[in-house]
Amino acid sequence: MFSGGLDSTTAALHLARDYDKVHLLTYYNGYGHLYIKNSANRAKELADRINGKFTHSIISIEDIFKEMVVDKLPEDSKKYNSGFIWCLGCKICMHARSIIYNLKNNIGVMADGSSADSDEMVEQMALSISLIGKFYEKYDENYFVPVYKQSRKEKIKELKALGLHLGLQIGDRFLGVQPKCIPGELYYLPYLLFNKAMDHKESLVSKFIEEKIEFAQRYIKRHLKNG
Repeated sequence: MFSGGLDSTTAALHLARDYDKVHLLTYYNGYGHLYIKNSANRAKELADRINGKFTHSIISIEDIFKEMVVDKLPEDSKKYNSGFIWCLGCKICMHARSIIYNLKNNIGVMADGSSADSDEMVEQMALSISLIGKFYEKYDENYFVPVYKQSRKEKIKELKALGLHLGLQIGDRFLGVQPKCIPGELYYLPYLLFNKAMDHKESLVSKFIEEKIEFAQRYIKRHLKNG
């Protein structure tokens, strides 16, 4: 699961050490996702430095995202009373499509660039990672996060050693090298500007993930049946 940012790029490099082929999957939901092709530029950088290891695909999740998140927004907003439903719902849609991709291509391993350094983001909480891992287990898929405990400083050093473009640095963040999600950036703006912690109650996060995974399973079954 590849955006081309610091974390997912480092994850891709780690995977390239252990696997003959790494499939870089970039998703867009059609609702405020911009500059998607930035991920393709990063994928090309990787391919230029490590020839023959990477393939890159840009995949729409607009259908499942509309059905699972957008259409349910009024109902879910009342039920969960939190803006996390947009970002977490989007990520579950990406995982559902990843499972479909893996099943169709006989791939048994899935990874992403989630990081403990970014666990203020609901989809990168340890709880979310654990529940998503159980989602993959239902399909006999091995899901893991190869750089979760690696520090940002170490990741930056690793990418600089390869001569990769890191983008415009603001604090410990880099801009301009990965797609942008306008709703997501607006949601996390108080944290980015004022370091104000987000209110992600674990009980609600767990309930939301379990509910949406049930929906995602029905989507996967329908999608595979229809080819």
